[in-house]
Amino acid sequence: MKMMLGASLLALVLGAGAAHAAEERLIVVSGTAEKSLDPNLVNLTVEVWSKAGTAKQAQQLAAQQFKQMKKTLDEFKIKKEDVQTDNYSLTPEYEYDQKSRQNKMIGFRVSQTLLVTLRKVDEAGNFLDALVSEKKTMDSGVNVNSLAWDSDKRSQVETATLGDAVRSAKAKAEEIAKAAGVKVKGVSKISHTMSGGGPQPIFRNYGLKAMAESASTEVAAGQIKVRVEVTAEYEIN
Repeated sequence: MKMMLGASLLALVLGAGAAHAAEERLIVVSGTAEKSLDPNLVNLTVEVWSKAGTAKQAQQLAAQQFKQMKKTLDEFKIKKEDVQTDNYSLTPEYEYDQKSRQNKMIGFRVSQTLLVTLRKVDEAGNFLDALVSEKKTMDSGVNVNSLAWDSDKRSQVETATLGDAVRSAKAKAEEIAKAAGVKVKGVSKISHTMSGGGPQPIFRNYGLKAMAESASTEVAAGQIKVRVEVTAEYEIN
């Protein structure tokens, strides 16, 4: 029994050692590739807001502002599926009273955040201007909180770029193997990460009054960069 147990332990140790040795016979490399493409989508985060003495009044003002913004969306032929409410809030507003040294409720604020996709990038500047009413008011308005460029061809480009990154990694592994006097047998493990982006103008608190008093808005689309990196482990003999 002891001899069998000892033989089993020895087999496990030898097996683990062999596995460890096999694991060490690897070449680990990384490969990168990058492609550029012109954006054909503009993704915007738009906030419709209002404030009033009562919650009902604030909601009514927000509804009027939304109706006005909806006309702009229709004018630019924004599809229903390209407009989505991301957040809606109705919250009380407070002001610090110096006499009582306490916060005093002065009214309510409504905020609705929408994700809007514009599919005509050359109309981005005009769209930003049109979103904002010429009517000046301190009680309601539209803010454009962010803008980002994208493309509906990104997935195709990522796939093509992935192939280039893999070929880059393979070429590195073969060059290292040649210099070391060994041969690559095959891929043991491979993983990848993707990143991309382009010029992304950010409009923070760019609200009603600021846009109404400014000149026509101009934005530069630039190009979207798609970058892929792979990490590969190649077995060698």
